[in-house]
Amino acid sequence: MMPATQRFERRARFKAPPEAIWPLLADTPTLNRAIGLPPIEYQFTPLATGGSRVEASIRRFGMTLASWTEHPFLWREPYGYVFFRDFHGGPFVRATGGVDMSRESDETDLLVFAEIEPRNALGQAILATGFGQRSVDKVIAQVELFDRFLGGEGDDPFPSLAPKSHPPDRTWEIAGRLIRDGCPKQILDRLCTHVATARDEDVSRMRPFELADRWAEDRRATLGVFLQATVGGLLTMTWDVLCPGCRIGKSEVRALRDLRAEAHCESCNIVFDASFDKLVEVRFSPSPAVRRVDLQEFCVGGPMRTPHIVARVPLAPDERRTLSLKLGPGMYGVRTASLPGTAGLDVTDEAEQNTLALVIRPDGLEPRHITVAPGDLTLSVTNELGTPTQLFLEDSLWPNTIATAAIVSTMPEFRDLFSSEVLAPGLQLGVTSLAFLFTDLTGSTALYQRVGQARAFRIVQDQFAILADAITARNGAIVKTIGDAVMATFPTGGDALAAGLAIQREIRHRASWRGRPVHAGACRHPSGAVRGGDGERPSGLLRDDRERGVTSGARGPRWRGRRDGRGLRDGGRTSGTRRRPRPSRAEPRSSERHRRPSAAVPAHPAGLAAAEAVVGVACRDRALALVEQPEGGEG
Repeated sequence: MMPATQRFERRARFKAPPEAIWPLLADTPTLNRAIGLPPIEYQFTPLATGGSRVEASIRRFGMTLASWTEHPFLWREPYGYVFFRDFHGGPFVRATGGVDMSRESDETDLLVFAEIEPRNALGQAILATGFGQRSVDKVIAQVELFDRFLGGEGDDPFPSLAPKSHPPDRTWEIAGRLIRDGCPKQILDRLCTHVATARDEDVSRMRPFELADRWAEDRRATLGVFLQATVGGLLTMTWDVLCPGCRIGKSEVRALRDLRAEAHCESCNIVFDASFDKLVEVRFSPSPAVRRVDLQEFCVGGPMRTPHIVARVPLAPDERRTLSLKLGPGMYGVRTASLPGTAGLDVTDEAEQNTLALVIRPDGLEPRHITVAPGDLTLSVTNELGTPTQLFLEDSLWPNTIATAAIVSTMPEFRDLFSSEVLAPGLQLGVTSLAFLFTDLTGSTALYQRVGQARAFRIVQDQFAILADAITARNGAIVKTIGDAVMATFPTGGDALAAGLAIQREIRHRASWRGRPVHAGACRHPSGAVRGGDGERPSGLLRDDRERGVTSGARGPRWRGRRDGRGLRDGGRTSGTRRRPRPSRAEPRSSERHRRPSAAVPAHPAGLAAAEAVVGVACRDRALALVEQPEGGEG
């Protein structure tokens, strides 16, 4: 008769709080690699109840050494997680293990444990060698390195994984050439150092905005360096399509023309639209000539694979679980793997409740909306379904460290260096929101007649210079010019408004102008455009352009300046009131019905020499307008 399940554990105390230890300890792929576990191969099988069944195996020299079903992790940030494995044959029946942290006084108490059930005499013999205890001891030893690193006593929390060799001199040769071509030296030096010294998983598929934040550098300037380094041969660039559920890249292509309208996530078991401004992002890796990266999989289910999910609770039919976690102020969503819809969870200082009781019923989650206080929280979940399911409690905010295709396509560096990057003919990808700014030098024909060819031409060129400087400085890009008119795009309506106001200010300072008015309109509109194959024509990105009343050229509402000072007109409709904006949505949507704005704030008149500037910003549910009139103007 085989002995019962054997338990192995070890406790230790550390100075760093759980919140600081969690991102390192919950990074299970890197942790497993650091403590010497072998790489794992995974297969996913879709389940009718939602999600997928995950089968894992360890193979060496063409032989399978171990195989098992990897059940969903349970975790509760920042206090602990548990894994569950059922083996298929071999020396063990099942294994469960995990970590549990609590803060006592000024120290963190950490428990690392493993429970292993042997199947036969071989399994019993393996455990008798101390295999189980050595495994938990290695985790404790690694957390000791984390604690020293967090206390400022080390340069790397995973020192055993530091690269053993350095990249060839070609790295610095390329860097020198890029610097001579005007690439910012400080950011480029940081990039070269990172490529030379960081771990394989940290240099593969890099996110420029994340590194910019770590280096305390400007995000768009850093992205510009990455683009230049790609053209220079230091990096390679790919486009990833992110799953809206797990937010992990599920489809990687080398060029925009290779993108497809839909993608599939095998782990979430969903098919989704590739939203251009939310789910398509640019990533960078070292060029093979600079550094070869060897990526292997060590874990697919740990908490830091999906850091936006703060709690994941697997539940058997009719099972009830109670656990503790910690939430900061903000908006969260609660969903299950088997039912549609998301319940809202507001964490606010005004609330007093610190308990959360949820029931999963066939008709959905109850309650549908909850408000609790920030800090430690007791979560109770009951599954009243007749099937297994999982509960996810996740941060509703979409990460702003993603360099989406919509952001990249608005950058002058991208448009200059990658002018051939276009979508496949006929492919239309949804854009939830992208800001457009339109300008026009009105009455230009009369201007040429009144002041003469030479002076009128200079005025036109001067206004182009003003527009280019203001648009570029506010994260925008000029998509095209038609005569003296300009169309520009921006990642956000705020950027477009800031550019429009900057144009107003600069025009005000050009008191020597005696031309006709300059009108600038900015519209945050659910459409988008990238440069077409001929280098000039915008390409349609919306799957349902015509239903939205938007052409493939991404033309937004036509904004007209009111000379009576009452606001802006959209399609002949005006209003003097402002609608209250709706709160941001918890999740990105692949498509959304366009609602035209119908409100504008009253304008305020101000002198503007001999020119008039009009700036309008239209959002999905609100419109803003500022109108400045010349002295002696109408209204």
